[in-house]
Order: sequence, then C-alpha cells, then structure tokens
Amino acid sequence: MIKAIKNKQTELTVSLGMILLLIIIASVLMYFLEHDAQPKSFENLYTSLWWGIDKYLTSTGGEDINPITPAGKFLSGLIAILGVGMFALPAGIIASGFIEEIENDKLLKKLTELELKLENAFSVEYLAPVIKIKRELNLSHLPRKWLSISDIKYKMGISESSVLQVCEFSKKFKITNVNLDGINTVGLEYINLNRTYGQCINRGSKLTIVNLYPFTQPFFGHFGFAISELLQANYISNEKFGQSTLLEEYRLNLINNKNYFEESISENTLKEIKNDISSIMPENGVCIFMVNAGNNDYLMQFNIGAEKGDTSFENGIYFSDLKKLNQYFNNAKLLSEKYGKSIAKHATVGKPEEDHIANFIHKETKNDVLLLHINVSILKANMVEYYQCISDFASIFKDETI
Repeated sequence: MIKAIKNKQTELTVSLGMILLLIIIASVLMYFLEHDAQPKSFENLYTSLWWGIDKYLTSTGGEDINPITPAGKFLSGLIAILGVGMFALPAGIIASGFIEEIENDKLLKKLTELELKLENAFSVEYLAPVIKIKRELNLSHLPRKWLSISDIKYKMGISESSVLQVCEFSKKFKITNVNLDGINTVGLEYINLNRTYGQCINRGSKLTIVNLYPFTQPFFGHFGFAISELLQANYISNEKFGQSTLLEEYRLNLINNKNYFEESISENTLKEIKNDISSIMPENGVCIFMVNAGNNDYLMQFNIGAEKGDTSFENGIYFSDLKKLNQYFNNAKLLSEKYGKSIAKHATVGKPEEDHIANFIHKETKNDVLLLHINVSILKANMVEYYQCISDFASIFKDETI
C-alpha cells in the first residue's frame, strides 16, 4: 500500500488539488449567489468557504444552512458531487496503484526465476570436447561465452519477449547480435555487472587487464575476463557505454575523454572508472590494455606509445621495463608461429591521442602500460580453439600472477 501511494503521489496530489480548488471557487461563488438572500447565513467569504468545507467534506453538518436561490441550489449540488469526488477519486487511484504493485511483484518473481534459470544454463557446456578442454585448462567454472536465442527458445522454452524483459531487469546478461558464418544471430552474453559501466574485479594482483571494447565487440568481454581468471589478474571491462549506441543514456566515450584529466568531473560513470583504476592498480604494476583489431595478417600488435611504424620499444612512452616487455613479445612470437600469423611492434598503430585513457592510467598509477591489439577472428573460432586461445594468450603474461 505504501508503494502504491508513493508511485501514485503525483496523480493523488493533482486530483486532490483540483478538487480543493474547485470547492473553494464554488464556495466563493456561493457567497455572491446567497449573500443578498441570506445575509446572516452567508455573511462573508470566510463563512461561505467554511460552509462548503464543513458541510460536504467534514460532514459535521454545522448549522442547518441551505441555499435558497435556484443558482445557489444548483451550485450546492455541484459542491456535493465534488465532495464525493474528494474521497472517491483518490481511493480509485490508490486502488489502481495497489493492483499495479501486485502485478509488479508477480513480474519481479517471474523475472528472478528466469534470471536464475538462464544463469544456470550458462554454467552448462553440452559438447564433450568443450567440456574436456575447459577442464584441462582449469576453466570449468567459467560461464559459456554465448547462448543463442534459438537455444533459449527451443531448449529452454523461454520466449523472446521474456528474454528482453529479463535483460532489462537483470545485470547479468546482455543481448548481442553476431555475424556467424555470414548469418546474423542473436543471443545472450553473461556479463554480471557490478559497476554502472561493466565489471571491476580487484584480485590484489600486480597485473591489471583493462578491456573497454566489449560493448562494441561480441565475446571480447568473455575473452578478457577468462584471461584475467587464468592469470588471477585485476580486471576492468566496459559492457555498457560507447559512442555508437542507439540509447542516449549510454552514449559516452570511455576510451578517449578529456575529463579523465580533470580534478573533478560531473559524469558519474567517468568518476567511477577513474576511482576504480586508481584503487585497484598498485603503483609500478603492469596494465594490459586490450584493443580489438580487425581480421588481418597480425595475430596481435604491441603498442607502448611509440610512433606508428617504429619497430622497436626504445621510443615508447608507456613501458619502462624493457626486459619484461621483450619477454612478453618473445612469448607472443612463439604463439604467433603456432597460429600462422604475424605479430608486430607499432606496425599499423602508434601513440594514442592525448585524451586516451592509457595516458591517464600511466600518469595516475605509474603502471607500465601495454596496448595489446588482438585479432578478433579468434573470438569466433570454434569453442575448443577459442578456449585454447585464451590459455595461449594468458601464457604470454604468466610471470605477473600472484
């Protein structure tokens, strides 16, 4: 009942205000209509106002005073109707609000049950080779990267409209449209938000993985999260915000934004991600900033802020421990030979713009920052190859785990 009144307080205020206003106007008119005929009964505006309120709202009756002019009698009937409306209209509004709250409570229980049902589904892999590779790589606890709408509809019996409702209600899923083998396919990704922008996980590690591209690149969030799990690294991901979103409330650039370098900012999301970066990244740690690169000849590119085309690390501005960086690169080179693709230093990428978040991370935390541009073709590999890629990419940075 309290929720119903709170939710309908605007309607209640407007309706009560209108009725009171009309009664006051009608009582004032009653004075002008009855004063000459009954000067003692309707002596002034005050007595007329009190007469209308006392007779038709409080029902105490007062003196037995009734209009005697035809216009006064008509107006008296109007005031009586308004007096009934004074109680009937708010009662109806509260009743409708009460029914809405009951329906909302039923819907909440339904959506909570569906959320749990879908969450349980993400813990199940039904292909034996995938189950085997996840067990071998110690990733059995990792949620599956994808659940198509077809599987949800025909294997779980949940309608598309219910899926949309769950995604609006829940912080654990997002709808993704993916082109698989030339066919656009819609499904769910498991994201389990704990921030307005996405995820922040503090594992107390010297290594932090920052991935701000999952919003635009399907499966990239799952890929980054899985690597952070294997490395037990801190993890920050953006699942909600981007420049190209159709929803205005999520149209915000978290990668290039000059507000990162302001002392105080009004945008709560930027403030939140700044605080998370400052709090979970230990000084002189390492930050791997993951970037989604197109499908090309490069498996990955290392970028530490040198000019594009610079094939060395000596001129980079983000990474001071070149011995460690070269070890990473050598590990990655061995990996590239396995996948039949090249790796490079600043081949097609270079120093980011001044307002890039990498500059903020490097300046604020004193971390060595590596922008790792990853070929997105691996994200659409079959599931066995995909999980093997996760293990292989994690092995590049193994020495940073705690």
